[in-house]
Amino acid sequence: MNVTLLGPQRKTAAARAAVAELMPSGPIATVNAGWQERESESTELDEVLGGRMCNLELWRRWQELQQADPEYAAAERRLTDVLAEMQALYAIRLGHAMEAVESLTRRNEVPTVQQAALADAVRAVQALDDWHLQSVAEARAEFYAAVRLGERDQVLAHRADVDRMVADAAGMVFAGGHVGVLLHVLHVFDLGRLIRPPLVAWSAGAMALAERVVLFHDHAPQGRRHSELYAEGFGVFSSILPFPHARRRLRLDDAHHLGLMARRFAPRSCLLLADGIRIDLHDHQPLPPGARYLSADHGVVQVPTAGEA
Repeated sequence: MNVTLLGPQRKTAAARAAVAELMPSGPIATVNAGWQERESESTELDEVLGGRMCNLELWRRWQELQQADPEYAAAERRLTDVLAEMQALYAIRLGHAMEAVESLTRRNEVPTVQQAALADAVRAVQALDDWHLQSVAEARAEFYAAVRLGERDQVLAHRADVDRMVADAAGMVFAGGHVGVLLHVLHVFDLGRLIRPPLVAWSAGAMALAERVVLFHDHAPQGRRHSELYAEGFGVFSSILPFPHARRRLRLDDAHHLGLMARRFAPRSCLLLADGIRIDLHDHQPLPPGARYLSADHGVVQVPTAGEA
């Protein structure tokens, strides 16, 4: 599916221009549920969208469902606890696996031997990542099978309302915020079947639409953590993992660190989304000229533009 990804919208010129070009008229179905309790504080976003914002209000709807249905709310709390514990245990295992990888990179007595051992250690990390994603998917599937959202009248009423709003829209916009919350409410309201171009997304919105959601922050206040797989995304575009806020969240001057990330997440490309950037992705096409991504050998590299090729 064709999709336009933007860098974080500290400056909104890119979003304003992309929306004006791709959706020149008509209402714009907008998802900003990642803002959580600030979802309704959308005056600035509406102005960026030319006063045509049609807020799907997924956060507000989700809160109403839980307030009206204690059984469902209890199931949501249990799921939250289970997923938090799964993420914590995965992080412990990941820490040890990544420590092994980094130790091997520092020992290079016989390069051919070291490279073979390092490649196997990276594969072990990839296997752990895959196992975690599968476990999380199974936990979520058990939750949805138990709560039977498709059989709850209030859920069906909200879904019908959202369906109508999306059907009447000229396109869709996904903003940022808390990616875990955003991803979850998209599933609750079954938005995956409604997503269609023209489609613009940034920050957590871009992450949620990828095949996989990666949490990363080399400069977190609580200390550095290894990048973690969080969940499967909606797979709107393939073979690309977006990394918004890269300048603030990644050690971009550490080519070795970035190279390990590129190897770990291969064959997918780690796409950097800097402030103000616009990347137009087209079905089954490689990254467009000017896109910056992580290379196993060179840290950050850029797809050559027409004048550079």
